[in-house]
Amino acid sequence: MTAPSVTTAAHAPATSGADTHIKARPALPEGAVYQADGSVLVPLEYPVTQRRLVNGAEQSDTVSSVIMHRIKGRAMTSILDLEGNGSQTRAMIEASLQQTGPVADALLDELDAEDYLKLTTVASVFFGSGKKKTGRSTSQP
Repeated sequence: MTAPSVTTAAHAPATSGADTHIKARPALPEGAVYQADGSVLVPLEYPVTQRRLVNGAEQSDTVSSVIMHRIKGRAMTSILDLEGNGSQTRAMIEASLQQTGPVADALLDELDAEDYLKLTTVASVFFGSGKKKTGRSTSQP
């Protein structure tokens, strides 16, 4: 059995001049992988079992992985308007999962801390480094 092929920046195929605007993707936590559409598949170390009643009968589903997406401006505004880092972090994860309310609560409330931190890390890669290179010094003479 051979290992799966991995493309790194050093081994990436040559791009045409039209593709030069594409940025290198930030590194992801172990096991997380970029999808073709730019979303990220994140396997959970500790899957979450969700139970619900359907027509009076209990059913359960096990969530063993999630898909996280880039965060849009409207969600970002809502996140920044929240008080406290915990609330902002949770809102960032919910926006990236594209889940809110009871659906998000059912998953995030039962998520293991290790997986919660992994989702935080993945959501944060969509923000970039936050540093801009302008070529100008910010210090005053």
